[in-house]
Amino acid sequence: MNLFARVGKPGSTPGLLAAAILAWCTSAGGCGSTPRRDVLHIDSSVYHAAFDAAMDAARRNGMPPTLRDRRQGVIETEPSIAPSIFEPWRRGNTSLGQALESTIAFQRRRARFEFVAADDLAPPPTTPPGVTGPDLLGANEPQIDLSEYHGDLELRVWVFVERAYAPGIRRNTWTRRKTTRTTIAPTEPNGEPLPSLWWTPVSRDAAVERLLLVAIDRSLTRQARRQGELSAER
Repeated sequence: MNLFARVGKPGSTPGLLAAAILAWCTSAGGCGSTPRRDVLHIDSSVYHAAFDAAMDAARRNGMPPTLRDRRQGVIETEPSIAPSIFEPWRRGNTSLGQALESTIAFQRRRARFEFVAADDLAPPPTTPPGVTGPDLLGANEPQIDLSEYHGDLELRVWVFVERAYAPGIRRNTWTRRKTTRTTIAPTEPNGEPLPSLWWTPVSRDAAVERLLLVAIDRSLTRQARRQGELSAER
């Protein structure tokens, strides 16, 4: 018995939902899982290539970089609206559960890439006179210029899932037709109205993090293979 025979005709709402599920699984390359990878180890000789590959991987996933700091090894991206289950042609979800979650709630994702020295042992921070306690802001930690660093590096990615909500909504307990919205007085000195939509971080997307790391690793592998072929031809 096929899926449409079980859930409904193709023209019905359940049939449309089933068609969207099948289309999403097909476009995503199946509903399986991705090999686990949390950190990517690279050599400083390919740091600039890895930095460019990270920015390219972010762009391909709909998150163009907004902050690019090669010295500190940090990349931050713009948010990308998560597609619903009825948008299988758009990237952003890696499982059927994510597609369903993005259909029920209005969500977006943003990424942060961080390159750090893997074999660097920072000296203990010096505490200014009269100040006690841990250096929570890292103000006393030495800064390393990764663009001129020689050694092993580690790349980690954080992908944050943010959910939208509208403040001041009052829903009736019996029906949503009587939903009203409270008037929020502006708190800004210039009297500008507050935004009608707010975004709150709700989780991290480990699956997308691993996909980005895999894409960067593959890009570096292709570049190394091309360089090897050029060297062999010479």
